Amino acid sequence: MILDYMIKYDISKDEIFELENLFNENIINFLNENEDFIEEKLDYLKKNKYIIYPIIKNNLKVFLENFNVLEEKIEKLEKLGYTHKSIQIILISQELYDKF
Repeated sequence: MILDYMIKYDISKDEIFELENLFNENIINFLNENEDFIEEKLDYLKKNKYIIYPIIKNNLKVFLENFNVLEEKIEKLEKLGYTHKSIQIILISQELYDKF
């Protein structure tokens, strides 16, 4: 498996296999070749107790943007009074994520 580094973010081998089959080769190569760029976001999400697999599966955009964009969006949502669970749902949905 190419994306083995994701195991430490509570993504199972089966889920990694699903991601490798879901995304095209260019995206997989990007995720693999830019591990540090991706891990910055993974570390932040794990530290803040977000469930990562559904986010990466459904809203890859979170991992392609600059880290500050993710952090600012989550802080904005928290200031607006969104619960942790609501923020998780927003992070999973690219359509909702793009609204903030």
